[in-house]
Amino acid sequence: MKLRTCILILLLLLPTLLQAAEQTTGAPGMTIRADVMTHDAATDLIKANGKVEMIWQDMTMTADEATFNRTNQTLVAKGNVYLVKAGDILWGDHLTMDTETGRAEMENGQIFMTQGNFRANGKQIGKTGEEEYALRNGGLTTCDAAVPSWKFGATELDLKLEEFATGKNVIFYVKDIPVFYFPYIILPVKSERQSGFLFPKFGRSTKRGEFIDIPYYWAISPSQEALIDLDVQTKRGIGLGVDYRYLRNRNSDGSIGGYLIYDNNEKKERGQLVQFHKEQFSDSFNLITSLNLTSDRTFLTDYGEKSGEYNRQYYDSRIVLTKFWDHWLTSAQTIYTQDFYSGSNTTTLQRAPELSLYGVREKVPYIPNLYFDLDLLATNYYREKGTDGQRAVMEPRLTSVNSLFSGRLNLSLFGSLQLRGYNTNKPDPGIKDDQLVAIPKAGAELSSSFSRIYDTSFLDLQRLRHELVPTLSYLYVGEKDQSNVPVFDQLDRVNAQETVTLSLASHLGGRIAKQGQGTAEYRNLQTLRLLQAYNLSGTRPNLLTLLDDSRRWSDLVLESETWMHRYLRLLADLRYSHYDHRISSTASGAELNDQRGNTARISYRMVDRQLDYLEAGATIALTNPFYLGYTTRYSFDKGDILESNYTVEYRHQCWSVIVGYQDRPNNRTWTINFNLAGLFGIGTGGTTGYRAPAP
Repeated sequence: MKLRTCILILLLLLPTLLQAAEQTTGAPGMTIRADVMTHDAATDLIKANGKVEMIWQDMTMTADEATFNRTNQTLVAKGNVYLVKAGDILWGDHLTMDTETGRAEMENGQIFMTQGNFRANGKQIGKTGEEEYALRNGGLTTCDAAVPSWKFGATELDLKLEEFATGKNVIFYVKDIPVFYFPYIILPVKSERQSGFLFPKFGRSTKRGEFIDIPYYWAISPSQEALIDLDVQTKRGIGLGVDYRYLRNRNSDGSIGGYLIYDNNEKKERGQLVQFHKEQFSDSFNLITSLNLTSDRTFLTDYGEKSGEYNRQYYDSRIVLTKFWDHWLTSAQTIYTQDFYSGSNTTTLQRAPELSLYGVREKVPYIPNLYFDLDLLATNYYREKGTDGQRAVMEPRLTSVNSLFSGRLNLSLFGSLQLRGYNTNKPDPGIKDDQLVAIPKAGAELSSSFSRIYDTSFLDLQRLRHELVPTLSYLYVGEKDQSNVPVFDQLDRVNAQETVTLSLASHLGGRIAKQGQGTAEYRNLQTLRLLQAYNLSGTRPNLLTLLDDSRRWSDLVLESETWMHRYLRLLADLRYSHYDHRISSTASGAELNDQRGNTARISYRMVDRQLDYLEAGATIALTNPFYLGYTTRYSFDKGDILESNYTVEYRHQCWSVIVGYQDRPNNRTWTINFNLAGLFGIGTGGTTGYRAPAP
């Protein structure tokens, strides 16, 4: 009786147990699960219904129902079909797939690719390769929203991930509003550096008129890239900018950039060439070439975009060959200078070649605490008009370094002889053809150091270290008449002097640890230096304050760097005149950077009777998704703003726009630049930053 009861219960539960456990293998390495499955032996078809799941290789497919042909390895799935591979998803209403080749067709399908956040849809989607798709009546975007901020719609769209998407009859939509039509288009769809057009930059300026920059980025190879920029201006014409960059072995690298335009205003071709190359032959032997050339003297004034470009005084082009040894350094260089402030470059001194040899301080044998070093410089100066010639400078130097009173005092003594030889061509009146100048130099420096450590509980500061370094120095430069030698640079006029200088340096450092945190950091808090000099005889050159011979006392100099916070730094360089009882020059400012995109800086520079201006700037990221930027330079001596720059950037999940405004005397410029994530700007392109210069 009990046996019959058990058999009856088992028969009643058998359908339920079978339904919950239906699983089979469609092919080697493939697993199929579903609520209900049947197998037709004649056709070798497996039919699955209800919560169908198929797993093979690195692919997973789910659907409401599916049929798998084990003979030809084909799959047909219907209803809520999802095909997932490594996070990439293809889903839709109806799927036909060859599981051996990976080729598939999906009706009313959509695609999501994690790399680049690419999203595409189509009435019909064909998977033609590992990462290749053919879409019909579909679209492409990188936006997450159901109604994307932007998308490209096309009747035909072929997509190859990490390469390109090509489309026919393409419409660019903002939301669901059609904006642009393209009969044919090629779009880069790659999250790494790649070739392709970047989004154009639009603008308007006083000098250029309306303009558009169309940049094309060319990823030539893993070690080479180029940016080509077509610059169309309504007032000046059409320009072409190129920036090519490359990497070589042994940390060798270089770049070549240029810009060329036929200027409609000047009725001539104008341009700029910029080149840099570093060839590292070995750890101790390298070659550097740097070319900076413009077609005319006012090119940067008209086309320079930043401060330091449009107001540049001169350009240097040079070729430098350098060799290092343990205690010696030698170099050979050629320097060509374009002086934009001079009336003509025919009077500008050029240097070719210039040879130098420097001996690093080395101990003299058999004599304790005595060291020898050497500076040697030979230059050939030439120019079309004016005095030129050759000059050789040699200065051997002996230095004695001593520690006194068990290291409490440090004494340094030195003596040198500067020898300058000249061979002068086309000398001015009073200048000799050949001349040898010998100037003796000597000096001494006495210094000490006092330090103390304080325990403190002020805020997060646990320990404070204070060090004072007083220094007394003496400098002697012998007197020599140099009026009969030419002036090529500052080395040709060495002022005789006897100067005593007293300085005091203060260094503050602290150990900082937040409450409840075991780790601590050591941080410099302040460096401060006071300096005062007195001339016993002769004159002391000072390019900033222009002291005359009657002023024995130098300016009192204060230099400081103070970290008020890890994000806030104060800088000061003040010079106080004892004779005028006022600050004669200063270069002071403050910098703030919270490491989260918010920065601010302000600096004030003043040199008596020469310049007086304020520079400030800020970037603000607190207004996310809006990011603001501002820089300005104001001249107090001219009573006018030299330059102001404003930028507003709006960053969306899948696009951004930057609006910029620059205000300079005689020129105002508006620019607008769009970026589409994954296609233009964001996540595309390389490291090049060259653009056709915009005034």
